[in-house]
Amino acid sequence: MAAGDGRRTVADPGRLTHPRMKVYTTDSPTPERVKVGVAEYAVAEGEATLATSGLGSCVGIALVDADAGVAGLAHAMLPSVGDRGVAATDGGEDRQVGKYVDTAVPGLLGEMADRGAVASRVKARLAGGSAMFDFSSSDSGVGERNVAAAEAALDERDIPVVATDVGGDYGRSLTLDATTGALSVRRAHGDERTI
Repeated sequence: MAAGDGRRTVADPGRLTHPRMKVYTTDSPTPERVKVGVAEYAVAEGEATLATSGLGSCVGIALVDADAGVAGLAHAMLPSVGDRGVAATDGGEDRQVGKYVDTAVPGLLGEMADRGAVASRVKARLAGGSAMFDFSSSDSGVGERNVAAAEAALDERDIPVVATDVGGDYGRSLTLDATTGALSVRRAHGDERTI
C-alpha cells in the first residue's frame, strides 16, 4: 500500500480475520444524500446530493449556485397556490410551500440565500411535467402548466433555465449533485441522462 493513497488499515478486535489479512476503508466520508418528498423542497451544500422520485406531472426544480456550493431541489405538484392563502414562503410552519411552484421557487431561493447563495449566480434545471393522463380537452395538462409556471417564476427572478427534460408520458427520478450542479434524470422506461 502506497502512503497517502486514501486507504488505511483498520483493526477490528471483535471481528475474526486471518492474522495477515488487512481490511481497507476510505478516509473520505460518504456524501450526504437528502431525500426530497412530493410537495417538498430541500437545500444542501458541499458534496451532498438531493434526490426525488415519482415525478409524473409534478415538476422538479433544481437550483444551483456553483460558486457558493449551494443547491436546492423542489418537487412541486401544482402550478399555483391560487387563492388558498398560503402566506409562508420560507419553509417554516406551512409545510405546503413546496407543493406549489409559485411558493416553492421563492422559498427555495430564500433558503439558498440563507446558506450563502447569490441569486444572480443561480442556474436552474427543470425535469418532469409529464402528461400522465389523457384528458381530451383543449386545456393544457397539469404537467405542462407546472413547467410553464416554473419557467415564469424563474424568469420573474432573472434565474436562467440552462437545461430541461420535460414532457412526455413517463415518470422520472432525479438526483442533483450540489457540487457540480449536474442533474441526473432517470426515466421510468429505463433511459438515464444528465442535464
